[in-house]
Amino acid sequence: MKALIIAAGRGKRLRSYTHSIPKPLIPVLGIPLIERIIRSVERAGIRRIVVVTGYLGHKLKARLGNGSRLGVNIEYVDNPQWWQPNGISVLKAKPLLQTNFALLMSDHLFDHKTLSELKRHRLDREESILCVDKSLKNIFDIHDATKVKVRKGKIEDIGKHLEQYNGIDTGMFLCSPNFFKVLERTIRRGFYSLSDAVRALATQRKVRAYEITDRFWVDIDTPESLGFAEKIISSWE
Repeated sequence: MKALIIAAGRGKRLRSYTHSIPKPLIPVLGIPLIERIIRSVERAGIRRIVVVTGYLGHKLKARLGNGSRLGVNIEYVDNPQWWQPNGISVLKAKPLLQTNFALLMSDHLFDHKTLSELKRHRLDREESILCVDKSLKNIFDIHDATKVKVRKGKIEDIGKHLEQYNGIDTGMFLCSPNFFKVLERTIRRGFYSLSDAVRALATQRKVRAYEITDRFWVDIDTPESLGFAEKIISSWE
């Protein structure tokens, strides 16, 4: 199995860091975000990684190289439209992913045990799985979080502005190659985000929710959430 890491965007709310480096290279207690993610991927037993680069991508490639320093093999895909919504970046990786794959964000840190469990799940040909946190009190910024509505183990709706929700999108997916077909359809209709594709698939009851409540994960989008992540990590490293 391969892991796909989306690492193309700039991270506007962290612009004090990203004027000279891409967001995935922002240090978290001295270790770049994406290196922490890759370490978790490797500990979960996945050693083939596809990274989609964009803003200052050459610096990301220079830092990570072929991945051997981190015990993995990295392939790169460039997204020259890195400022577009993240569905564009996911679709760029289609030629390199012909079997089920883990889809991860370069700004979401997580417990490697979650990915280790996730990769063991079997998928029907058209299915995907999204890891969901139902412990809403533990979310750092609930207003900015991508919310989900789950019923009987399936995602019914997804979006930042849902009024009725019972979980949070943690940015960790297990996808079949069919997900690219869904992305292509939604993009043709003018909907470019990953959440748009998940919503389209959810209308067919094809997105399972895998609950990871009480497992560590954090979305780093602001200086405040970066400080929050460092506080948590420093307590157990």
